[in-house]
Amino acid sequence: MNGFSSRATAALVLSLALVGVSFGSIFVRLADAEPLAIAVWRMTLAAVLVTLPACLVAAPRHPGLRPLCAAVSAGGLLALHFATWISSLQFTTVANSVLLVNTAPVFLVALLWLAGKRPAGGTLAGVGLAALGALILGWPSLDDAGTLLGNLLALAGAVSMAGYLLLAREAQRSLGYLTFVSLAWCSAAVVLWVAVLVGKIQWSGFDGQTWWMFAGLAVVSQVIGHGGYNWSLRVLPPAVVAIALTGEPVVASLFAWLLLQEVPGAATLAGGALVIAAILLVVRSERDA
Repeated sequence: MNGFSSRATAALVLSLALVGVSFGSIFVRLADAEPLAIAVWRMTLAAVLVTLPACLVAAPRHPGLRPLCAAVSAGGLLALHFATWISSLQFTTVANSVLLVNTAPVFLVALLWLAGKRPAGGTLAGVGLAALGALILGWPSLDDAGTLLGNLLALAGAVSMAGYLLLAREAQRSLGYLTFVSLAWCSAAVVLWVAVLVGKIQWSGFDGQTWWMFAGLAVVSQVIGHGGYNWSLRVLPPAVVAIALTGEPVVASLFAWLLLQEVPGAATLAGGALVIAAILLVVRSERDA
């Protein structure tokens, strides 16, 4: 495969991944189950789908203990990400939830700064812009404890995703793509099953539509969506993939408008525009640094 066709294929995969991830909030809204049950079946079914190919295709390697621990820890953060983000959709709109959870690149920069990598001036400006956007977006919910909780849960999902990305980068320096994805997703599923069983959450007995939503989350949003993002990194620069992530709030809000009749409010549009601008600024600044 030559360079042009390889990039074209990666761009197509990235586009499909964006659509797949953006459907996630719709599947969640249409599933008649508690957030942890939705999260556990999303990760369990997706883990099954990637583990068999990983066992058949991945060559035996001995990467050492550190990358394996990083992959397992990444799975734990991924479980936290889905538990908090899916829970947020019970309290706030799809637009608010998806916009806030996609501030993960900003929190990623903050974590890197704490680790000793000083961000560029443009990055700091982006963090401030994102904070202003989140404030505008969440202002109408300050007198609504439920919506405020949903927005905070979405932000918690963003922070956990930022940590996941850091550990994923560390683990994949030594682990192959399928090996890492299999370890991380299986670990996430285990953590979620523990939470479901300890919390005595109903995990079976759902209607047919809910099981179809679980399947959609696993295949469309996780394997095609999250898996596609990771695969496209093999060819496209990380900045390009990161920029594509910022398209999710736009696509998800469009789906919510068309399928769930959730018309974005003025605060969502204004705050969302600032959040997206902030993420783009951070990505560009980090790329040029």
